[in-house]
Amino acid sequence: MSDTNETEIEVPSAEQAARQVDENSLEQTVQIEQRRSERPRMLTEKGKEFHKERLQGLQRRFDSIYDRWKALIKVAKKSVIKGDPADILEGHMNVVQREAAELNDIYDEYRAMDGPPHDMRSKLDKCTSVTTVVLQKIKCHIKGETQEEIVWPDAGSIFTSSSSVSVSVHSPFKANTVLSNGSSSKRQEAAAEYEATKAVLQIMTEQEKYRERMQMLEEEDKRISAEQEAAAMSQRLLEEKEETEFKLQREKEKAAMIKRQQEESAARRKSVEDLRREIERLENLKGLKAAQAKLQVYEEDYVSVKQERVTLNPANLQVTESKNTANQPLQPRRELNVTYESTGELVKVLAEAMSANRLPIPEPSVFSGDPLKFKHWKASFQTLIERKNIPTAEKIFFLQKYVGGCVKEALDRYFLIGSEDSYEAAWNMLNERYGEPFVIAKAFRDKLHTWPKVTGKNSAELRKFVDFLQSCQSAMTNNENLNILNDGIENQRLAAKLPDWLSNRWNRKATEYQLEHKRFPRFSYFVTFLSMEASIACNPITSYQAIRQSDFDQPKTKPQPTPIPKRQDTVKIFTTNSTERSMVSCVFCKRAGHGLHKCRKFTEKPVAERVKFIQGEKLCFGCLNSGHLSKNCSNKMTCNTCSKRHPTCLHEERQRQETKKEPPKEQQVSELKETQHQVTQSQDTVNETTSNRVTHESKNTQTSAIVPVYVSTQNEPSKEVLIYALLDTQSDSSFILNEVANNLDTTKTQVKLNLSTMSSKKTTVPCTKLEALQIRGLFSKKKLTVPVVYTRDFIPANRSHIPTPDTARAWPHLEHLTEHIAPPLDCEIGLLLGYNCTQALMPREVVCGEENQPYAQRTDLGWSIISYCDSCDTGNDIIGVSHRIIVKQVIPETEPPTKLKNKVHYICKTKVKEVTFPDVIKALESDFTERAVEETSISQEDVRFITKLQEGIKQKLDGHYEMPLPFKSDRPDLPNNMPSAMQRLSSLERRFKRDQRYYTDYANFMANMIACGDAEKVPEKELCNTPVWYIPHHGVYHPQKPGKIRVVFDCSAQYQDTSLNMHLLTGPDLTNTLVGVLCRFRKGSVAVMCDVERMFHQFHVTPQDQDYLRFLWWEHGDLSVPPSVFRMKVHLFGAASSPGCANFGLKHLATQGEGRFTPNTVRFIQRNFYVDDGLVSVMSEAQAIKLVKEARELCSTGKLRLHKFVSNSENVIKSLPREECAESIKDLDLALGEPLMERALGVQWCVSADEFQFRITVKDHPMTRRGILRTIASVYDPLGFVAPFILRGKQILQQLCQEKVGWDEPLSDELRTQWESWLLDLQNLSKVKVQRHVLPANTDIAQCELHHFSDASVTGYGECSYLRTVTSKGDIHCALVMGKARVAPTKVTTVPRLELTAAVVAARTSAMLRNELEISDLEEHFWTDSKVVLGYVNNDAKRFHVFVANRIQRIRSLTDPRQWHHVPSESNPADHASRGLSVQQLLNSNWFKGPEFLWQSELPTENDKFTEVKPNDPELKTVHVFNTKVEERRTILERLTKFSDWRRAVKAIARLQKFVKDFKGLTQTKGENTSVEDRQGAELFIIKLAQENTFSKEIKDLTRGKDIQLKDKTHKLYSLSPFVDEQGVLRVGGRLTRATLHPYIKHPAIIPKSSHVSSLLIKHYHEKVQHQGRGITVNELRSNGLWITGCSNAVASHIYKCTTCRKYRRHTQDQRMSDLPEDRMETTPPFSYCGIDCFGPFYVKEGRKELKRYGLLFTCMCSRAIHIEMLDDLTTDAFMNALRCFVSIRGHVRQIRCDQGTNFVGAKGEFVNALKDFDKEQLKQYGCEFVLNTPSSSHMGGVWERQIRTIRSVLTSILDHTSKRLDTSSLRTFLYEVMAIVNSRPLTVESLNDPNLEPLTPNHILMMKSSVILPPPGEFVSQDLYLRKRWRQVQFLANEFWTRWKKEYLLNLQQRQIWQRDKRNAKVNDIVILQEDNSPRNKWKLARVTEVYPSADRRIRKVKLLLSDSTLDKDGKRNVKPVYLDRPVHKTVLLLEAE
Repeated sequence: MSDTNETEIEVPSAEQAARQVDENSLEQTVQIEQRRSERPRMLTEKGKEFHKERLQGLQRRFDSIYDRWKALIKVAKKSVIKGDPADILEGHMNVVQREAAELNDIYDEYRAMDGPPHDMRSKLDKCTSVTTVVLQKIKCHIKGETQEEIVWPDAGSIFTSSSSVSVSVHSPFKANTVLSNGSSSKRQEAAAEYEATKAVLQIMTEQEKYRERMQMLEEEDKRISAEQEAAAMSQRLLEEKEETEFKLQREKEKAAMIKRQQEESAARRKSVEDLRREIERLENLKGLKAAQAKLQVYEEDYVSVKQERVTLNPANLQVTESKNTANQPLQPRRELNVTYESTGELVKVLAEAMSANRLPIPEPSVFSGDPLKFKHWKASFQTLIERKNIPTAEKIFFLQKYVGGCVKEALDRYFLIGSEDSYEAAWNMLNERYGEPFVIAKAFRDKLHTWPKVTGKNSAELRKFVDFLQSCQSAMTNNENLNILNDGIENQRLAAKLPDWLSNRWNRKATEYQLEHKRFPRFSYFVTFLSMEASIACNPITSYQAIRQSDFDQPKTKPQPTPIPKRQDTVKIFTTNSTERSMVSCVFCKRAGHGLHKCRKFTEKPVAERVKFIQGEKLCFGCLNSGHLSKNCSNKMTCNTCSKRHPTCLHEERQRQETKKEPPKEQQVSELKETQHQVTQSQDTVNETTSNRVTHESKNTQTSAIVPVYVSTQNEPSKEVLIYALLDTQSDSSFILNEVANNLDTTKTQVKLNLSTMSSKKTTVPCTKLEALQIRGLFSKKKLTVPVVYTRDFIPANRSHIPTPDTARAWPHLEHLTEHIAPPLDCEIGLLLGYNCTQALMPREVVCGEENQPYAQRTDLGWSIISYCDSCDTGNDIIGVSHRIIVKQVIPETEPPTKLKNKVHYICKTKVKEVTFPDVIKALESDFTERAVEETSISQEDVRFITKLQEGIKQKLDGHYEMPLPFKSDRPDLPNNMPSAMQRLSSLERRFKRDQRYYTDYANFMANMIACGDAEKVPEKELCNTPVWYIPHHGVYHPQKPGKIRVVFDCSAQYQDTSLNMHLLTGPDLTNTLVGVLCRFRKGSVAVMCDVERMFHQFHVTPQDQDYLRFLWWEHGDLSVPPSVFRMKVHLFGAASSPGCANFGLKHLATQGEGRFTPNTVRFIQRNFYVDDGLVSVMSEAQAIKLVKEARELCSTGKLRLHKFVSNSENVIKSLPREECAESIKDLDLALGEPLMERALGVQWCVSADEFQFRITVKDHPMTRRGILRTIASVYDPLGFVAPFILRGKQILQQLCQEKVGWDEPLSDELRTQWESWLLDLQNLSKVKVQRHVLPANTDIAQCELHHFSDASVTGYGECSYLRTVTSKGDIHCALVMGKARVAPTKVTTVPRLELTAAVVAARTSAMLRNELEISDLEEHFWTDSKVVLGYVNNDAKRFHVFVANRIQRIRSLTDPRQWHHVPSESNPADHASRGLSVQQLLNSNWFKGPEFLWQSELPTENDKFTEVKPNDPELKTVHVFNTKVEERRTILERLTKFSDWRRAVKAIARLQKFVKDFKGLTQTKGENTSVEDRQGAELFIIKLAQENTFSKEIKDLTRGKDIQLKDKTHKLYSLSPFVDEQGVLRVGGRLTRATLHPYIKHPAIIPKSSHVSSLLIKHYHEKVQHQGRGITVNELRSNGLWITGCSNAVASHIYKCTTCRKYRRHTQDQRMSDLPEDRMETTPPFSYCGIDCFGPFYVKEGRKELKRYGLLFTCMCSRAIHIEMLDDLTTDAFMNALRCFVSIRGHVRQIRCDQGTNFVGAKGEFVNALKDFDKEQLKQYGCEFVLNTPSSSHMGGVWERQIRTIRSVLTSILDHTSKRLDTSSLRTFLYEVMAIVNSRPLTVESLNDPNLEPLTPNHILMMKSSVILPPPGEFVSQDLYLRKRWRQVQFLANEFWTRWKKEYLLNLQQRQIWQRDKRNAKVNDIVILQEDNSPRNKWKLARVTEVYPSADRRIRKVKLLLSDSTLDKDGKRNVKPVYLDRPVHKTVLLLEAE
């Protein structure tokens, strides 16, 4: 730095004075600006725009001058090196000074307006430093000083700060003359500029000479190099023995071609360079002339003021272009600046024009006569065509081009004239016919009237309707004719288009408006109302569709593979509504108006290039659209050439595999033989490989209803087009091909169709609607009219299905139709007729055959034959079809060959693994890859792999290392798979013939591989060696290296269920981690990158294993000769073991170099290679040079060549041979900062600037979930530099997954806006530049620290790590090392847990970076803004839940809690990783540089006082610690809770006590059973334990003689007068002391109610009294000397829970009475809803027989009317006959309710079976629904059970009056009389109180029942009762009935008579007993509830029961089938609840 300051240019004193004045003025200006800045100034939008344009202009000027300076400095540098004369050097010095000064001025001007960008500062630093050194060198040369070595500065180094650069270099003219006025100063400046420009021209002349000389030398050098290369190639080829002459000639031609291409390229470059130099010369000449003009003006000013004049004669300049200078206009300097600015503006305009040229050319649409589109079309036509200055004839041409249909016909007469008048007349006609306001208004009204009714829940249709209404409202302001829409009648028509729910709302809204404003609402009010309703219906959050989205997003089932995928059935089409179509554009030529399949430029390309283009654009091969694959395509096109399912533009003529003509049977067997190269194998093997050629024996006889027709229009009936028509009876619309429609002149309208097919429910396609078409048959003159036809690109039909005369001849019953069937015609299937044209489909005559034979039908269009027979499609259509052939061995049989062939089938099958929503969410939420560094495991196979290679590796004599193939076991005995390899080679040969470039690249690669010795031809004597394996191979192109092919050997190819890879060990992962290599690459300031040439092929395979690597190939690549057998000698691409072997070999090579080479070199080979790419960085150039030298030497010992070296140091590159450097860096001059971009493991590395950058190419993916996933995945950022930005894109993708949006479904409006914003911002990633090295250069680093920051939010979490270095001088440097960001899990997680997860990520990242960075004494600090996390990490005493505990354990195992610190949220850079940022926000944030405190000398030292965890923290595990006293009685009492029986508990305690006594020797009888005394003592012992547990204080007081405090009358012992007896038992004192009872009975022991002992006692004595009631149980307890506190309640509770008591005495379950069904409250015609039941029997006398008869009751659910029919028996037939009688009398029944009687169930089955044969219309007429009640639930049929009781009572009275026996007719008569009596009963009693009202009875409605279900329109009043019109009287009475029915009867059903309260709902697994009316209670069966049936009110009234079965086998399984019953809860008794 000091040297540079000493050699700065000395400025004269006048200049110093001027500079001092400038500095003083600058200080004053700063002070003024500071005072002004006290009040904030805000620019207006116009000001901001002007300010931005001004900055851009300065930026452009700066870049232009910098480029000019860079060119001049290069010339000056070369001039200094050559030692040019002093005058030339002075000229260089002056020019360079002037350019540097101008660059400084522009920089100062830019800095005064805004902060200069980093790029501008860097360029100015380079300019200042390089200029200073160049001027210094020039001065030294001028003075004659000599220097030993010229050291030129590095362009990347910075000598002075950008803020301090203020070099101002002036011309010597200013130093010699001091003028006193401004004119002199201007003159001097002009003269200086003039001389400078003159010097530049002179220098450019010299430069031209040198350039020409250099160009000549370069051309000569290239020529010599080409000749030398050709000579070397020839010499090498001469050494070949077998193929010398052939290869020599080809390589010579190739070398000559290369030489010719280089010469042509050099000539082109020379011409371009000449033009560029000419432009530069003219630019400088322009400046020269301008300077000369200024000088002349200043001379005149100088003369006018009579100042001293300096003569400067311009004529002395030897510049030929300055002759006309005097004639040029003179301009002052300010105007000259304007000229420069105008030049910049001109460049800007040119740039904008170039950008505009790249856009698609706008074109007007074609106007077809729609008045609604006229104004828009007229405006676009006038803007794009008419306002252009073009002749009238061209305007007429364009007008003719952009009109169509009837408009074009009307204007034809004007087009013929072609004059100006005719053009104006044409426009007048258009304005009059389509532009009149009345015509437009009528078009609006017509479209409104024809608008279809909006369906109920289709919000999209509603939105479209509202949008059109808004357009109508907008048109009303300019068109008064539309004011009619304000009329109420028009509004009524519009309201009829609305759904019912919306029309009701509008009715309410309009009525309110009408009542308020006394007039009907206007049209604008109607539109405003509908707009709000449409917004509500389309709300993406709260609308019906949004809430019920899950109902619409049903999972798509994967189609099952069909066993014979020979042909896909044609899918018929069902159409719906149509809307207008948007114009399509071609993706190839980018022009609108046509699709890709019709693009002429595209079809001119070869088929192979078309296929490659479609593959590159990721289009579908079926429909040429994006977003899906051809296998999922539902809209495949049909080829017009072959009628296959692929686009016509992809058709390719190929020879078919089989002949169409069926050969004789003798030749069919021979077709099975293989036609390829014969291989000597067994016969079985040949059969196994020859089953690929099997043809079907039968003919293809499939035909369909396809007839030839003539199509014409009604306008031109004579112009007919002959096509085939497909008659489709399942399509509701007709379709026509686009090509046919274009030939017809009729009305055409652009629409969009919603097609419903088998593959998709709704597919929207654009098409054209045609009207007024007519058709006629080929042999008919009758013309049929087709109502509406839509155009399509293809018709789903096969030409082979067209019936021909041969088809008729093939069947005897159709031979007579041969003459009526049309022969094959040369026309296409262009029409599909649906059933909207019924006359064309109507069969006039049908000729049928036997079963499964074809039939013929005649329509008005002619005869057609319909037949089907299985056939084998032998075509090989490769477009859009994926095949997988399974070859099966065919065993010869003795049967005929025809039968053999029928047994061979192909199974075409494609296995696709679908990526589901959970897969994507799992990928987004998956943890980070740094887990791999925490623990690495090696399997036993990995150990075996290492052992095999360690034992088998050895170095050959030529230096290559040799390793065996690591087989899993011994060398396997594989089958000979040569047939399979031959088949694959045949496929490869076919591709070679299709793609010549692919063949050439492939052959060159194989030839080079064989020439290098990587492969060899197998000698003839070794061909029969075994075992062998032949490997198929194929070639792939590198996407980043076009034209470079790599042949991959498919070692995974299977043959006989085995492959080579199945037997190879893959070995452990020996590859260094990519992130680790990149992190170490960022350490030093000098970076080096290299590559191992052909790494896999440098490691050889042992000779005994080489036969496993055989392959087939043609010698010399000649396809005309049979293929030969080769084998690989090296480890190859495609083998599973090759990566492991290559990595092992590389590390083994490094290990062998230990001791001979430095540890850094060995470590570089071992640690800094990612496969074959090596990346390393060191601190100095000397270290880099030494490292590279030793690494090359070390690798050369194993015959590994390191090449393609790239480095940011020019000296390192110079130290390497030129051929070892990368091609991109060979001719690069790093000193001037020329940009060079390289890919460092996929990361963009700018070598010249030593920065990581991003070059994002945004591809045009569809805006679907699939397209978004592709775009996000394309951003490669392994170190997380832009992780906050990518997080926003992942959040959008996660939201799509959460909403379960389909892969190819369009985005919602909200998400589309977010995605478009993110996608637009993606291009700004090019602004992100990250310094590569994280350690400062040329400094002594004293300390290194790694700081990890973590944070989380509800949307994401992440971490970022920074490396902070402190130098020995105290300088601090901080850089971002790595960042990570992930979306938050979809499962709701608290923020503290997410913060803890982010902390775990930081800890894992720390472990990874410690291992990978390899920095010694590295301190680490962890920062988080979560106090909760700090509390968790620093806590040792608390216990947490599993989630938190596991993560805390992970953090504490990887870090020290003392390393964790708190950071405020605003200073935490990880906050960006948790929330996401845009690119500009990322650049302005602290993400890249870290927080400010990291740049301070001292880190924050405040103590983190956040280590305490709050007691109420939800993550704390609640822990209860008890101070337990170990006492035996307490422990025994707790153990008693395990007993459920009192006797067992007493027996256990007695035995325990006896065992203790025996152990202590207190008894003499050991081992005997316990006695009665022992058990009594045990009982007392247990009672004492229970008393002491509850009454310990009372017992203690009584024992001490104290009285219990009995003042509190609520005390449980208050009324018992307790005392403690001599045995320590608390007993009742009471009042029975004098009674003659046992002492224990007089004074019973007190036992607490809450003790388990009391439960045991109550259970014991309750069972003892045989489950009697509460009183008996209590008395039994008291009589046994036991007093339980609260005994009555305790006993009652036990009895309630007792299963036995429930079984014997508990009532059945019930539930609250349900609401009445709708059919009982609906005013429907009588017996529309009815209930039925049978009653009886009745005994009748028929002759001498006494028979049973039954009654069948029909009761109306709403009117309570009844109908009775008599049944002969209870069979289903009798019931069906009675039901038919009932329907005949009362009319059809919608619904019948009944119980599950056998006759009713059978009738239901009969109905179901009978209705199967009915169509939908018949079902509507005859359908009857049966509703069966649950079995054994008569209460559910109370509505008819009550009527039966009434019938029985009435019938009993009637039968009492007859003394004789009944016969059938009498019983029927009585039943009808009963029916009449019951139907006359009053329904209510309220009307009886009113004498004016007749009681309401069912007969009021029965007598007036009509066949019309709904009443006729009109209002009926009481006056109608007296009219003559009988029907109005009847209708009035009917209305009167239903009115009174609602008021008097229906409201009486409101109350619930029983079951008013809610009861417990039955649950699954409840244990119940099932009530059976015919069995005693103890015989009722046990059952378990397996299913419940909730009613509408969510209450359970029906359940499904599983009956118990005690018959089990020895394994405890049922012997019989389980029995399930449906029963009401009223038939069950609950024993045990499920809970």
